[in-house]
Formats: sequence, C-alpha cells, structure tokens
Amino acid sequence: AGVPRENVRVAGVVHGAASLELLTDEHYRTRHGVDNPNKELIAEIIAGGGQIILCGQTAGSRNISEHQLLPGVQLALSAMTAMTVLQQDGYQAILW
Repeated sequence: AGVPRENVRVAGVVHGAASLELLTDEHYRTRHGVDNPNKELIAEIIAGGGQIILCGQTAGSRNISEHQLLPGVQLALSAMTAMTVLQQDGYQAILW
C-alpha cells in the first residue's frame, strides 16, 4: 500500500499444531512421511528480514528441540513472551 519495503517488519509467532511446520526435512519426514513443504516460504520470510518465532511451551509439550527447527527459526520462552517483546519493539499484533 505504498509503504517502502525497508519500513515493513514482519514477525510470526507460532504455537500449537502449527509448530510442526517449522521442522527440518529430517524431522518433518519422521512425523509426516514427506519433506517439509513450507521450508522455502519460511526461508524467504527470514531472508527478507522477517522473524519466525516458536513458542517454547509448545516446543516442550511437542518434544521439539532447537536443533530440529529450520535455520533461522527462533525459540522463545513462550508465545506470550514473544508477543510482549515484539509489541514493546513497535510491532502490532494481528490476531485471527
């Protein structure tokens, strides 16, 4: 909408079942039998300066360790913590 790209910042905080979409091919394959179809999109978001942050509470409850995550995916203490920090940094939450 006419906003210069350098003025746009994007972050996604992931929790719950969507957490499995952040796994490397090796770990995604053990759960789904195929490579992770989302890896290119996630890599593009991160390469473009976006952040993808996984809720640490979700990671713990789903037995996901940091080494199982796609490169560049960050692990936060919790989704609530990540959202609070992002909002303090000027991000606006869009919830749906």
